[in-house]
Amino acid sequence: MKYFLLSAITLLCGINLYSQSSFIMSYPIGFPMGNLHDYISKTSYQGINLEFLKTAKPGVSVGLETGWNVFYEKADKATYKDGTTSISGVTFRYTNAVPILAESKWYPMHETKVTNPYVGVGVGTLFVSRSTDFGLYRITTDSWQFCVRPEAGVLFSIEPGLKAMLGAKYYPGFNTSKLDGQGFLSINVGFVFSSL
Repeated sequence: MKYFLLSAITLLCGINLYSQSSFIMSYPIGFPMGNLHDYISKTSYQGINLEFLKTAKPGVSVGLETGWNVFYEKADKATYKDGTTSISGVTFRYTNAVPILAESKWYPMHETKVTNPYVGVGVGTLFVSRSTDFGLYRITTDSWQFCVRPEAGVLFSIEPGLKAMLGAKYYPGFNTSKLDGQGFLSINVGFVFSSL
């Protein structure tokens, strides 16, 4: 998984350098929703989000997004079932979510404004790795889930080629045969680095 993520980041960085457009690096605060919230209810403060965008036409950009969100919770003593096996004990629950999406953003206001709101949508996959630890035992389920991610936010101009961003994204993973859909809302704070 680490090698896959590093390879994807390296490839996408190369695309960004070639196209001379925008690179967004943000810190996501993740709020589990739906089935993910049933498994882990705590807010996630661990993660990173990377986006690589190219201007398609004035006010519209297209690109790629990836990231990594880590959800963790220590649960009280419980009984966990896996097939015909039952295990009881204190559990440590982990969910790693890695979105890999093609995306588009629309900026309705002119780029020269100090603040520039935007809306966007991303379509792709959400890799979810769920682990439950019981002492020496670990039960892991990995799933690739289809994802259609809406977002909204605002950019704040700092200087030419540099903006701050604040946005919200919702990642709804769809059900698979291995795992129910895992969804979360993230509030992202970061920077946009643009070519001049």
